[in-house]
Amino acid sequence: MDTTARLEDFHTFFPSEMCVSCPTRDIALFANVTPEDLHNMDAPIHSEVIEKGGKLYGVGEPTEYLYTLHDGVLKLEQELPTGEQRIVRLLKRGDLAGIEAVTSGNTYQHDAIAMTTIRVCKIPAEIVLDFSTKSLELHENLMKKWQDALATSDTWLTKLSTGPSRYRVVRLLIWLAETCNEDQFILPGRKDMGNILSVTTETASRLIAELRRDGLFEVHEHGYASANVDALKKIVKE
Repeated sequence: MDTTARLEDFHTFFPSEMCVSCPTRDIALFANVTPEDLHNMDAPIHSEVIEKGGKLYGVGEPTEYLYTLHDGVLKLEQELPTGEQRIVRLLKRGDLAGIEAVTSGNTYQHDAIAMTTIRVCKIPAEIVLDFSTKSLELHENLMKKWQDALATSDTWLTKLSTGPSRYRVVRLLIWLAETCNEDQFILPGRKDMGNILSVTTETASRLIAELRRDGLFEVHEHGYASANVDALKKIVKE
């Protein structure tokens, strides 16, 4: 995909100009970093808007940037040896995409695809690595983001890839509801749900229809949903 075609909006700023007042800052990479330190981090940051279906980066591409997600949902995909696509994680507001740029290698490990329209800040990885040696707050934030990513991966591996298909769907709905800061969450499409849970699209559709019919969750406008988490938890404890 031509990267110039995926951008609806693009502008460049420096941390001292916008990061201090950014509404996502308290849960993002620069949380707790002092305004003085942000001012000293003299690095250009690009703000981008990517439409649903656009690619932020691809597996095997050089890890030149980190991305803070400000709005929307981003899915991380891997291709299995069988040729099937598997979604290994969903990222939401405040999450850090491309963290392998500062932790584990020279190339990205996933295809990062916008599941909804997303807005991100694109931060040079080299600058972040250098500045993290000077700012204890930034170093601690990086480690926390990495630990959160590992914990989420473990949860998806143990709870969303094993057990009966119905339990997998229920656990995904619980995870989506509990990790969302709002009353409603973005509900993945049935194909995406199948790629998350290692079930067929038809199975995901059937189970979602059953749970809706039982009144355990509701689908709203623009792809949002809400769930009765307590009732769903009783199912997986049966």
